[in-house]
Amino acid sequence: MGITAFTALVLGAALLAESPTAQLVPIVTADYRFEPSEISLRVGTRYRLHVESRGKDTHELTAPAFFEAVELKNPDVLNAERTELLLQPGEQKDVNVIPRRAGRFPFVCADHDWAGMTGVMVVKDPD
Repeated sequence: MGITAFTALVLGAALLAESPTAQLVPIVTADYRFEPSEISLRVGTRYRLHVESRGKDTHELTAPAFFEAVELKNPDVLNAERTELLLQPGEQKDVNVIPRRAGRFPFVCADHDWAGMTGVMVVKDPD
């Protein structure tokens, strides 16, 4: 017995109802800084980290401990080691994550950390 279009529609609606929308977290990479440089997140909440490069240089958001402590929904957007996001000037990318562990997770631009291009993801337990 095959699935009917109506059944497929009902099942699809049920799946959407179970999938909460990700909270948008905008992050800007500019020349030699992240805006904001401190990002607060909660364990178990879905986030869409929207990273936009507004500088004239290539920038990375390198955060190996953070990316290891989250469930990555689109790991293909990161490098092969799943440790960083690479952005060319004017480029923007989304990283969809669900934090699984509380903690302070530093992030840097691997090429510009010497100039202070650093930050921290602060992941807290749910209330």
